[in-house]
Amino acid sequence: MKRLAFVFCLLSLWSPRAGAATLVQTDNFSLGFKGYFKNLFFETKRRATNEAMIADINRLRTEWDAKFWKFLSAKVIWDNELVAGDYVNSEEFAARQSQRAEPYLDLDYELVRERNFFYGQEIYRAYARVDAGPVVFIGGRQKVDWGVMRLISPGDLFTRVAVFDIEKEERVGATAANLTVTPVTGLKLNAVYEVQPDFDRARLGGRITKTLGRFDVSILGGKFLQDEDFGFDFTGDLGKAGIRGEFVYDRAQFVSDFVQFAAGVDYGWENSLSLALEYFFNGNGRGLPLTAGAPRAGTQVPSVHKNFLEFQAKYDLMPLWSVLFLTVVDLNGGSAFLHPETKYSPLPWLEISGGAQIPVGRTNGEFTAFPNVYYFQSQFFF
Repeated sequence: MKRLAFVFCLLSLWSPRAGAATLVQTDNFSLGFKGYFKNLFFETKRRATNEAMIADINRLRTEWDAKFWKFLSAKVIWDNELVAGDYVNSEEFAARQSQRAEPYLDLDYELVRERNFFYGQEIYRAYARVDAGPVVFIGGRQKVDWGVMRLISPGDLFTRVAVFDIEKEERVGATAANLTVTPVTGLKLNAVYEVQPDFDRARLGGRITKTLGRFDVSILGGKFLQDEDFGFDFTGDLGKAGIRGEFVYDRAQFVSDFVQFAAGVDYGWENSLSLALEYFFNGNGRGLPLTAGAPRAGTQVPSVHKNFLEFQAKYDLMPLWSVLFLTVVDLNGGSAFLHPETKYSPLPWLEISGGAQIPVGRTNGEFTAFPNVYYFQSQFFF
């Protein structure tokens, strides 16, 4: 607890603001600091028992950026998290903690855990970065941002977006060596090795991206756990619309080979309205619904059914107030996942939001087991 008290004392030295503070600045070294405090409250039901449960999550995140000379930098993002409510004693919370501890070098620490109370710390990101002209190397706990789709992305094979989580921006990092080389303008070579003590659990992939006119086209492949994956993706614009797509062929070790692909289009207007429509085909039916998240035993997106249509709309009611609507439709099972949300920023350093996640449709649909979720969040940046 002394470490937590130290952080709160440190934060008191700054007034809240939505920008980084420079702690040290010399010719060859600089140290920056920023972060946020978030309170997230939600009410839902346990899937196993259908009993109501609540959660009150309080997270203090501090982000430290160091730069040495002109080519070497390092980043550490450190979380202190306190969770209250019967959510702590649920299968859902246990699954969240298990996912956080899965990457090699467990950096998630449970310091206190009682029936309805949890306090822990986590090194969310910790990596060093070398920028040497056309060569960039990143080593450590990081986000490896593959894939081009906005919602369900089969090509994002390292740190996938959690579409069905309230905190979609939160991704469990990969402990990886990440090398990017840009030999000429418009060509990028990327190789990633996610470290694991057992090579059968490792992920090793390569991606080559080439700019062709108004499109960026990539081919990708590698070994992901026991499977071998090959595919491509593209993103660009056609007129005023953006279009994107991904295709992955999986040579599976434990099931029949399968393919997954997605395609989408998005368009925005000057009045701030933006729409995105995407289609996702999943040949990887392993009996787990989309809302179950990525399982440990596989690298690709799991689902019960195969065909999904995704729609997202965003509109700014005023410069500081926006509304968002997201839906994923299960075309085979006759169900849908509805997610309305609104965000308001009354101050540059404060953002408040609230929303709901609601499944509708047939009882045997993809989203049947997903309970209603209602949440409210406030976030203070410094």
